Amino acid sequence: MIITLTPAEINISDEFSCTFGHEIWDKLVTGKAIRRKNRTYTLFLHRRQLQLVCPLLKGGDGQNIVLWPAIKLPFRKYPVYVYLYATVLYLSSGLSMRDTAAQVRRHFGLDTFSHSTVSRALRKLSDIAGILSSLLPDSEPGMEESCPLIVRSRWDSGRLGRYSLLLQMLCPVLDSRQMIPYSSLLNYRYFNHVQKFIV
Repeated sequence: MIITLTPAEINISDEFSCTFGHEIWDKLVTGKAIRRKNRTYTLFLHRRQLQLVCPLLKGGDGQNIVLWPAIKLPFRKYPVYVYLYATVLYLSSGLSMRDTAAQVRRHFGLDTFSHSTVSRALRKLSDIAGILSSLLPDSEPGMEESCPLIVRSRWDSGRLGRYSLLLQMLCPVLDSRQMIPYSSLLNYRYFNHVQKFIV
């Protein structure tokens, strides 16, 4: 699998299309690196079932290599930014996990999104907060003011520190103009650093 960082402009129509630049695609076609087959994955967004078609490359040993866009997570039916948005929303609002999940469902037009998904995403992201912070440039000044952490009484000091760091890093996800490119970049950098997906 090769995870790729695709342009932020994503066409959401009958197919979910993440395109490469023409130069890269032409080089792959000219070099006969593209197979005629592809892999299709399903995503759910805005009350629609979308098909993400990923091209296959020919590996040196005849193995198929999937060109996988950074917006897609394996075995997950929503794009990466949905999970990051849910985490930021929970940390920066006074909403419970159930209310956060309900708001995420409304915001992205999802039929299902559970509070347990919010909990799992928060746990995973807080565990890797230190690694994520090392992969991003320094935070912009004033980011803390734009995304205040709403502290819960049951959090210990260790959890509070990880959540604060996590919220600082993920705050741009709340901006609809930055949501998709920022989430994809974060997933892309994390994958290239540890060979695992962010959530």
